[in-house]
Amino acid sequence: MKLEQPKSLSQMVAVRLRKAIIDGEIGLGQNIAEEKLAESFGVSRTPVRDALIQLEQQGLVVIQSKRGSYVFTPTAQDVVRICEYRKMIEVNAMAFAVKRNKAALTKRLREVTDAMGTAMRQSDAVTYGQLDTDFHQAFVDWSGNPYVQDAYQLVSGQIAALRTHLTRPLEHLRELSFGEHQSFIELVAAEDFAGFQHLMTAHVDRTGEIYVAALSEGEDGSDQISV
Repeated sequence: MKLEQPKSLSQMVAVRLRKAIIDGEIGLGQNIAEEKLAESFGVSRTPVRDALIQLEQQGLVVIQSKRGSYVFTPTAQDVVRICEYRKMIEVNAMAFAVKRNKAALTKRLREVTDAMGTAMRQSDAVTYGQLDTDFHQAFVDWSGNPYVQDAYQLVSGQIAALRTHLTRPLEHLRELSFGEHQSFIELVAAEDFAGFQHLMTAHVDRTGEIYVAALSEGEDGSDQISV
């Protein structure tokens, strides 16, 4: 994902807090204390409040009047809807990117996949998850359509956070995931849009089922999610 350099204190706080949520340093549903956050970043509470508002707009934070701010807590229905939205955006973004920037897209996908292979061999789940996010973001980044990019931004943070928080412990699925990402590149190179849509649907639907199962296990306490 292409990140802009923060232009203000509030943006700086938002970028760092967003990363902490996505990387799993702050758990799903965890309270975010403004005062402690301001002290940690060496800023006043005003830019912290502004940053939380920014992250609320991205779906990563829930601000409750008189109760405080919390990292979002997805429901099974949220996961289903995010997956539906994701398939709609990513499949069409791939078609735009192949039409407008195929060479650049393919190059980027190969670079990310090579790095994913290294992370997998090193059992580096955090880096693998970050690269997984970068891989899917590439379709949007190279789509050549700013409206598609803005639309994906509405859920990209939540997708990345779910990926980290709910699939990090599932190392046995990483090899399957990696193989599918390699197949995505072949489908892009062949401009096989039907094949790409079929694989993306299966890929995202399976991921969604894993997320829903992980949320259910965390709720009943039988297998608490490691974050």
